[in-house]
Parts: sequence; structure tokens; C-alpha cells
Amino acid sequence: MNNPKAIVPHVESGKLLALPTREAEQLFQSYEKHQQLEIIRATRDPREREQLYYLVPDCTELIQESPAEEVLQVLDTMLGTGLASGLLPCLSNEQFERLMDTAIWRDGELDANSLDLWLFELSECERDDLGRLLSEIDIRLIAQLLENRVVLSDGYGAMLLEEGLLDPGSPSIQYTDERARAVVNAVWEADAELFAQLLREIAAIGEEGELEYLRAASAADAQGDRDERVIERDKESGIDVTEGDLGQVVDLGNLELREDEEDDDYTYYDDDE
Repeated sequence: MNNPKAIVPHVESGKLLALPTREAEQLFQSYEKHQQLEIIRATRDPREREQLYYLVPDCTELIQESPAEEVLQVLDTMLGTGLASGLLPCLSNEQFERLMDTAIWRDGELDANSLDLWLFELSECERDDLGRLLSEIDIRLIAQLLENRVVLSDGYGAMLLEEGLLDPGSPSIQYTDERARAVVNAVWEADAELFAQLLREIAAIGEEGELEYLRAASAADAQGDRDERVIERDKESGIDVTEGDLGQVVDLGNLELREDEEDDDYTYYDDDE
């Protein structure tokens, strides 16, 4: 196995990206995992970083050991295309929750457009991955996203819901757009109880005379839960970046890549490693 004593990560990155796919795969897989991670981290362009992840048969381990902000940069380039669904299943539950706590919020407010894009990508995932990742998104936020886009139209529909007999194709559920229908279908595919909970939240938010109050209360509760998670994670030892750092490094509205001052440094390894 080719295990060079010293590598220059950004040089190796350029070499790999210039090779035909099969040769690049063979070379990249000849490196130790920590070398692969250094090469990926030295690659500034998130689209090129994505290419490097795909040079191994299963990039789950590389994704889960990469810094959260760098994974978010890669995923951001694919939002809205359906292609992010190829990498989303590689995320651990904890990683995905952390990314959601950053990616779908702007200045303390829910960014509905960002949440909509993430849910679209999730809807393209396989059922098991879909259910696992959806469980990390507060259902109250999804309900807020879908208010006025999904309507439970009559009392009969509410009765069917309570009896567990309602499904996304029921005539008692009306959709204003196909994206809303896709999100509801995705929740249904993931977990029938989560689907029922979502419709209950939507129905409650839409009750006459209580719309503004319930929306504000639901948003405040969801944001409070998110803030508690952020504070708890920032207190833990062993994390590379706080949520504040993550928000500064990755702006989904205006993506800016962080400069790595160590790009030109040589990384040395003992022959025994």
C-alpha cells in the first residue's frame, strides 16, 4: 500500500482531482484515513471536496469525522437539486441535528425557505434514512412551514386523523403546491405517527382566532429548545467548533469559504504509523 512518509494535502488534492476517476479512487484509497481527511480539508472548493468524498466506496466515516461547517458547505451547493440526498444519509443523527440548528435559522428566526429546501432533499432519501433524519427536526417547525399550504378541510378529516385512518392522498387534505405534498408524503413514509402529529400541529395553528398566538408560541418553544441544545453542546468538551463559529463560517445566503493558513504546511508521519 502506498503510504507516503510526508504529504502536502492541497498538492495531493490537486493531483487526485486531475486524474481519471478510477486512478483517483485507487490513489485516494491508498492513503490512511487521517490523510484522506487532511486532503479533503485542504480542498477549498466544496464541489471539489464532494468529489473527493466519492472516491471511496462508502464515505459515511469520512463525512462523520469531518468538521460540521465543511460538510454544510458541501451540502449547501446541492440544496434544491435533489443531489444532497446522496450524502445526507451519511450524517449521524447528532451531526444532522446540529446542522439543522444552524442552517434553518437566521438571526433567531426560522428561515422557512431554507427549511423547505432541506425537507425537499430529505424527501428524496430512502425511507429508513428519511425517518431517522426527520426525527431530528422539530415537528412544530415543519408545521409552521406548511401552514396555509396544507389544509385539513373538514371535521370528517379530523375524525379520520384521530382514528388513524388518514393518509396523504385523502380528499380531506388539500395542498396548495406540490412541494408541500412531497413533504407530507415524506413524513408519512417515514413515520405514520409523526404524520399524525404534523397534521395536528397544522390544524391547531390554523384554528380561527388563535393563529397568531399559536404561531408565536410554537415558534418560541421550538427556538427555546434549539437554544438549549446549542448551549449544551457549546459546554461540552471535545467539539471543534461552537454553533457560533459554525454560523460565522457558513452563511447559506452568501457562502464564504474559510481560509486555511496551514495549507502549505507539510504533514509528517512516522514509518511506524
